[in-house]
Amino acid sequence: MIHPTAIVDPSAKIADDAVIGPYSIIGANVEIGSGTRIEAHVVIKGPTVIGRDNHIHQFASIGDIPQDLKFDESADTKLIIGDRNSVREYVSIHRAIVAEENLTRIGNDNMLMAHVHIGHNCILGNNIVIVNSANLAGHVKVDDFAILSGFTGIHQFCKIGAYCMIGIQSKVTQDVPPFVMYAESEPKTINTVGLKRRGFEKSEIQSIRRAFKVIFRSGDSLELVKDQLATLAKDSAGVAKMLDFIQNSDRGIAR
Repeated sequence: MIHPTAIVDPSAKIADDAVIGPYSIIGANVEIGSGTRIEAHVVIKGPTVIGRDNHIHQFASIGDIPQDLKFDESADTKLIIGDRNSVREYVSIHRAIVAEENLTRIGNDNMLMAHVHIGHNCILGNNIVIVNSANLAGHVKVDDFAILSGFTGIHQFCKIGAYCMIGIQSKVTQDVPPFVMYAESEPKTINTVGLKRRGFEKSEIQSIRRAFKVIFRSGDSLELVKDQLATLAKDSAGVAKMLDFIQNSDRGIAR
């Protein structure tokens, strides 16, 4: 299952049914799980762990050192990729610097389209779609079921909440709470279509919409907003999720 033109370091651990395509290079301290397919001309450097049933397309660069001038190549950092991810052409995903958990982590069932860049120490959840040429700077966190449209740029240390939709060519410099539709570099409304597709009840969507208006349309201070959300959160798990996100925001909320 390893093409004869591929170069695989002796220390790499490759599952028996993994596929390594022509001219790909698998470096030292790389682990590749069962059912994962690596196409032609892919470069994977370690320490990197890749789970099961992933599909990494040609010319992707996985696990290279971060674009950080203070990085020490001897640092004990790594990249971990989960299961069933689709990584398309020319995607780059960098290993971590010494910070947080010393990890860059990609969860499960994500699609990273062509030319996407995932910077060092990024943490991605599950079922995320990142569209062509979007770029995540270092230390970015993206929660489950978020969609980042093409040519989006996410500033370092920003957080993107679950079920967010980030519109094409958006610039994100502060945290975007869960369920928000963010376009033209500002919050517009909630991601109603996405929530319906994921089975959210009508009453829950209405509660989330009320919370959005409190956060982004009331003009109240963030402290007053938190108080109002705490009341709404008593009857809504979604609002509780938004409140928790705001309470744990380090960069501040994009509003």
